[in-house]
Parts: sequence; C-alpha cells; structure tokens
Amino acid sequence: MRRCVLLLALLLTALPVQGADRTKITVVQSSYSFNFVPLAVARTEGYFTDEGLDVDVVLAGGGPKTMTALLGGGGQFSASVLLDGIMAHRKALDDVRAIATLSLAYNPVLIRVDVAKQHGISLEQPLQQRIAAIKGLRIAITTPGASSDMVVRYLALTNGLSPDRDLQIVPLGSIPAQTAGLRAGQVDGCACLPGVDTLTKQEGLTTDLIRPSELGALDGITYGTLYGLASYNKAHPDIVRAIARAITRATMLIANDPDRAKRATRPFFKQMDEATFDESWKLYLPYLPKTPDISKADYDKELAFEKVVLPPNAYTVVPYDEAVDTSFVRAAMKELAH
Repeated sequence: MRRCVLLLALLLTALPVQGADRTKITVVQSSYSFNFVPLAVARTEGYFTDEGLDVDVVLAGGGPKTMTALLGGGGQFSASVLLDGIMAHRKALDDVRAIATLSLAYNPVLIRVDVAKQHGISLEQPLQQRIAAIKGLRIAITTPGASSDMVVRYLALTNGLSPDRDLQIVPLGSIPAQTAGLRAGQVDGCACLPGVDTLTKQEGLTTDLIRPSELGALDGITYGTLYGLASYNKAHPDIVRAIARAITRATMLIANDPDRAKRATRPFFKQMDEATFDESWKLYLPYLPKTPDISKADYDKELAFEKVVLPPNAYTVVPYDEAVDTSFVRAAMKELAH
C-alpha cells in the first residue's frame, strides 16, 4: 500500500500544474527574432507549464529598453543580448545578472540591391572597400546603444570611417519596421534583426554587405541572453531554477530534435510565409546554442569587441562574476543529464 502511495505521489509531481496554481511570470523581450528561439520552444512545448509557471512575454522594442523594464519592475526576467547587461553594470545597475545563452552571435548586415549597384558594392571586393563605399548612406539599427548599433560602429571604426560623421544611423526597431524601411527606401541598408535578411533577400531587395566570417570578433559567442536580477534570484530561487530547467530543456530539444524545435518556433513568426521561415530556420540553426551556459571565454570576447567601439571614457571592464550567474542553468544541465 505504501509503495502505491509513493508511486502516485511521484506521478502527480510529474504532471503540469494547472491554471490558477501556476506562478505568473513576465519576460520582457527586446523583439521577436531568432535570437530568442529557446524561449519560444519552451512556451510551445509546455516546459514552463511543466515547471508550474504561467509565462507572458512582452516586447520592449530594443535591448536597452529591456534593461529599463527589468530594473523598473516591468518583468521578473528579460531577453536581449549580452552587451545590454554589461552596459547596465557600467551605469552602476549592478543587480543585473545574465542567466543563460539564448543564441550565438550572428549579425546580418545588408545593403539594398539598387544602392549596391549605384555605389559599385560587391562581396567580391575587400571589406574595407565595401565599407568605404557606404559613406554617407542611411543604415538602420534597432535602437541607439543596441548591439546592431555597435556592429555598425565596429565596422566603420575598423575600416577607416567615423560612424557619427560618415554614416547616417537610423533607429527602426522591429523586424516589420526594418523590413518596411528597406522596402520604402527609407534606409539604404541595415544591421538587421535575424529574419529581415531572409525576408528581403528572397524579395530581391537586399544583398549581404558582409560575410559572417568578416565579423570574427563576435563569431560563435553568446548573443541572445536571458537576464534576471541578483536580488530576485536570491529571494525566489525556486522560480529561477524552474525557468532554468525549462530553458535548458528547450536548448536540448533544439540540439537533439531540430525539426520538432522548428515546429515549436513557427507560431512566433506569423509574418513570414512558409518558404521564408524554412530558409531562416536553415540559416540560423547553426547559431542556436547547444548549451545554455555562458562561458568566461565568450564573455571576454564580448568585452574585447566593446573596447574597440566604445569611447575610452565609456569603457570599463566589468568582471564576469559580477555580471553573470549561470549556476541555475548549470544545475539544470546536471539534473537533466540524469
């Protein structure tokens, strides 16, 4: 009899927690893009529900805005990029902690086909020649200070241009806004959100300005990042552990069953037709993480990139242990491995 009771208890703890019993959690996300696929997978596959969580995702419209929302109580967690948390620490907002990797760095930079022809820009040219040819052009980013802004500035500074004097950097925000801006001729190119590239290249509207390998400073490092607050993590460790397990399960599914992960991601990209989504998934799958961990080596590579872009009076080294806390996902990885 005792054995039956124990078995029933184990079965009940494995069942999803229903409706009103779930803990409501808000994640503030910078935008819908392929940078945050594990969050989408965890929602569709019910991993958050399995952990007793009712997760709502709200869009902030840019990475720096997610930090503002997180610190202002707009959500318990946020999703943006690794840069955003480091910049928060430079502003003495030292409660912010990077918890998990959601994507690896891939930064498409595009130019309109008609503009490329007009200015004689081709991928066959050396990178410095291509960047010199965009002098005076309007290049879209998401929002000032975001990673897209940093990528444009890095390309300019490392190839002989002044980003503020020689380029017109235009903040446009979301995938629909960037796509519309390119279609309307409002901008000549963009440091694009993932998805804008496949949408506009399939239309014959844009072409690549750079190859992924030409932005080697960021190649393969943590990009999309899940954030929390150290104070919240300390006060609610069970909730953070639950989030970490759900994200770790989603990351494992992407690595082990990408077709199922693809189906789970599809509902979050309704603005894409099937062919465009398929092409985007194929392109971005190699940049989805195999592990949610954030390594110190990745973190140090991000700092080296920022040192090139930021003015000396704005750049300070933020120690890894002050900005990153991967203890929850590392525990989840160990737990789920068994």
